[in-house]
Amino acid sequence: MHLFVVTRGYPSEERLYNHGFVHRRVLAYRERGIRTTVFWLRRQKELTRYSYDGVDVIVGPTEACLEQIEKTRPDAVAAHAPADDFGDLFRALAGKVRTVGWIYGSEIMPFYKVTEREADDAARWDKAKATFERRIDFWRDFLSEPEPGFTLAFVSHYARATAEQAVGFPIRNSVVLPSPINTDLYAFEPKSPEQRFEILSVRPFSDWRYANDLSVAAILQLRDHPRFADMHFRFVGTGHLFERTLLPIRDLPNVTCEESFVPQQEIARLHRGAGIFLCPTRDDAQGVARDEAMSSGLVVATNRVAAIPEFADDDSAILAPPEDASALAEGIARLVDDPSEFERRSRNAAMRIRATIAMDLVIPRELELLAASST
Repeated sequence: MHLFVVTRGYPSEERLYNHGFVHRRVLAYRERGIRTTVFWLRRQKELTRYSYDGVDVIVGPTEACLEQIEKTRPDAVAAHAPADDFGDLFRALAGKVRTVGWIYGSEIMPFYKVTEREADDAARWDKAKATFERRIDFWRDFLSEPEPGFTLAFVSHYARATAEQAVGFPIRNSVVLPSPINTDLYAFEPKSPEQRFEILSVRPFSDWRYANDLSVAAILQLRDHPRFADMHFRFVGTGHLFERTLLPIRDLPNVTCEESFVPQQEIARLHRGAGIFLCPTRDDAQGVARDEAMSSGLVVATNRVAAIPEFADDDSAILAPPEDASALAEGIARLVDDPSEFERRSRNAAMRIRATIAMDLVIPRELELLAASST
């Protein structure tokens, strides 16, 4: 089988976080003997190429992408994070190459309502709102009469339901297929009771959806806990909100702030040294970073919103109500006060990921979907 992957982005040495979930799939496909071509669809005139982690990546516009597909004649096309800028590609492939498009959230969902704050930055709000409106106009038109051989794969039931609400009708020829988690890279090592004091946050600070401000509020409330001095909080990430979000806690002696990108292997190493993963959210279609932390045996502290209940429960995580920093703090305090409960939830988190969305479970389902689409 020859699979042609078209994606909105792909990691490079300069942009480690750029659609890493696509790269992990490509590696998994190749490990299973699937010939895979990767094309990063961009608005640029010239065709360029680069290599990342052993994968050759072609970068170029729609016309060049279609030329490559015509040249290589793949069995199926897997399009990742498609929106209106994939429209010409999809229409050109209709009836020629069966195509599966993976939807992660913002491609159809009204993302700007949680990623931006109009009162904080009206220009960013207006730009994001215009992007959503342009995308949803495309999807309403395109999905009203689905092209032959076209399927959408949503990463959660929440993502599909929200997309259907946005377009205003049921989306035919769609499936729910979460992003897989590499349980070998994010291996589970039983946590010691002392690791409950090591609280890690590896998150983007690029928009308000990631709710890092709730993490800060929770830490400020934990200062009254009798063992607060024993806790250590480590923040790793980048984004325009980094400095001002963390400002209220930067001077605390048990808080470390590192403004940097870290590769997947380094994230896995950070997981091994920590016990709790602080990752509140205002909206997630899935939340791969949370699932990777759970795979490593960290107890995640997040919010019971959006798709979160599809991937974590009260036996494996701390699930606070929306916008509730106090509940996040209380959940962390309970684990600090009860090491056996911490160890129980840690084991349950790792087991839950392996029983539901591990690579070995999801990748065969993806390949089955793509193989079915190529017949």
